[in-house]
Amino acid sequence: MPRLPLLIFLLMICISLIIGFGIIHYTVATNRRGDYLSLNNDILSVNFPVNWFALTWESSNKSFGGKVFSLIIFPPDKFSAISIQVYDRAATERFLIEENLSDPASIAYRDVRRFFDWILEKNENASVISIVNGTAYAGASRNIARYSKILIRNGFKSSDGKYYNMSCIVLSFMNGDNLVRVAFWGEQSDYEETSEVFQRILSDLVVKGYGGE
Repeated sequence: MPRLPLLIFLLMICISLIIGFGIIHYTVATNRRGDYLSLNNDILSVNFPVNWFALTWESSNKSFGGKVFSLIIFPPDKFSAISIQVYDRAATERFLIEENLSDPASIAYRDVRRFFDWILEKNENASVISIVNGTAYAGASRNIARYSKILIRNGFKSSDGKYYNMSCIVLSFMNGDNLVRVAFWGEQSDYEETSEVFQRILSDLVVKGYGGE
């Protein structure tokens, strides 16, 4: 028969688990909007499907100053992902200087070229089918964003040795003093199947500001 201290310890674990699950359930219920969850903080507000995964982190450069808030969202059963980065004023200025870029259009084009270079390092058979540049509205505030979209032949090799095309679109815009970069990429069929979700995430996105006075 278990001793009293062991019973107390097991009881505390059970209570902690119940409280933990209760907090998780309350958080999900409070932030749920139908089939979507709402991630809302001081930097941005974004909605994404309940069954998708989301990771956030903040990075900083101690030498030059500046912070970058990053979010990546991806489905459990598709080879695709969406990333959102918001730069504070110092990080925006540093990024433009270090990368020798002057505007959102040059940032978007540079990002899709780097995406292709990354694919090419892993698969020398990959090639560019097309690159399209344009302008679109982004976010609930309808910021004017510049985008570049690339379609890559044989960009992804599956575990069974088959090659599949890859798509990637990058949008870049300024929200006050903050640079915002949004990317959506994936294997072509998965990309197309999740494109409607991406459009909703993009249209609902609210960037509140970052690192202001």
